[in-house]
Amino acid sequence: MKFSKKLKEIRDELKTLSPNDEKIFDSIIAPIFFVLVSNFFNLNFAIITTGIVIFGFLILRLFQKQKTKYVFYGAIGSLLALAFAKFQGTASGFFIPGIIRDSIFSIIGVISILLGKPFTIYTSKAFRKWPNNWYFHSQVKPAYVLVAYIWTIYLFLKAVLQIYFFENAQILVLIKLATSNQTTLLLLVITYLIGQKKLLKLAGPSVEEFKNNTPPPWSSQQQGF
Repeated sequence: MKFSKKLKEIRDELKTLSPNDEKIFDSIIAPIFFVLVSNFFNLNFAIITTGIVIFGFLILRLFQKQKTKYVFYGAIGSLLALAFAKFQGTASGFFIPGIIRDSIFSIIGVISILLGKPFTIYTSKAFRKWPNNWYFHSQVKPAYVLVAYIWTIYLFLKAVLQIYFFENAQILVLIKLATSNQTTLLLLVITYLIGQKKLLKLAGPSVEEFKNNTPPPWSSQQQGF
């Protein structure tokens, strides 16, 4: 009963955290198609054909009445990656924006932890709108520090692997596939569960208990992170 309740909670959280109907094309199919074509034809032909395919999918999704904002952002991201490939002169250039993004986020993660203000607090606060002081409570904050460590290590390793194998576009595609949106969602679920378990272990106040200045012992935050 408890497991089914937790499963439903996670499903509800994922629906709320991922409101856009983002398709797999922008994160997986576009780089696979580009690298595959570049193996058999020259770079310019691969860039042009991939650009045409991206534009075709953009038009298709607009006709399917998907959320325009997310469809547009996905297409812009893929076209930007093609521009980097053209400028850099190899198929590997397609992955430069992702490498830069992962590197910057991992650096931000390290800095935020060192400053005692883990970025996970602010990502949660932006979504939850919970009181800022609650996150920094001595029996709450360590849970967010722990999750910040996990995400920072993940992004750091992802960036390092891409830099190390930068000359091999085929391996970069495999890394992209292994760290796709589905993998990110899985890590999101895992860190959500780890964070909640840590909150319970810390036995700090729930958000409502904190707001109401309820004295200990506290029930801790039972849902959400």
